[in-house]
This record gives sequence, structure tokens and C-alpha cells, in this order.
Amino acid sequence: MYTYSVLADAANEGVRYAIVHSGGDPAGTQAKVKTFASASMHNVNAISTSVTFPDGGSSTPPNRVRVSVTYAYIPFLPKFITAPTMHSFAEGRMVAQ
Repeated sequence: MYTYSVLADAANEGVRYAIVHSGGDPAGTQAKVKTFASASMHNVNAISTSVTFPDGGSSTPPNRVRVSVTYAYIPFLPKFITAPTMHSFAEGRMVAQ
């Protein structure tokens, strides 16, 4: 549960970053997600992040930005717990008025 919360929060942080930067910096968004997740002591090398724009590929407001995070979970007790892959995503929209 803790790992899923970290992934969801990291995806939300990525969406916030993308909105502030008008979505025009996918590499920066991915770096922000990994930086956020690394504060929780997770292996960020196992995290993959994608930044997409569901409203036709444009990053300009008021289009949406979606940040998806996938993590190959590595349990502390691998002999007793299977290793699922966890998926989390966040989506946001900025409307300039």
C-alpha cells in the first residue's frame, strides 16, 4: 500500500510540474517524478514514466496532461511475496483565464 501511495503521489507531482511548465518539458516531468519517488527510498531505476496529452498531443492549455508511472515492485521478502507490477496515473488540466 505504501509503494502504491508513493507512485500515485509521484504521478500527481509530475502532473503539477507539467501544468506549471505548460506540458512542454516531458523530460523534466519524468525527472520530477523520479526525484519525488527517490525521497521514499524506492529504487527509481525500476520506475518508468510516460507523459502524454490525451487531447490530441498538444501541450498548450487548456489541454490535459497525463502522467503514468509503472514500477516493478521488489518485495522485502521475495521468497514469501510475489512481485507484482504496479501502475498509477494522474491527469490534470490547466485553464488560463
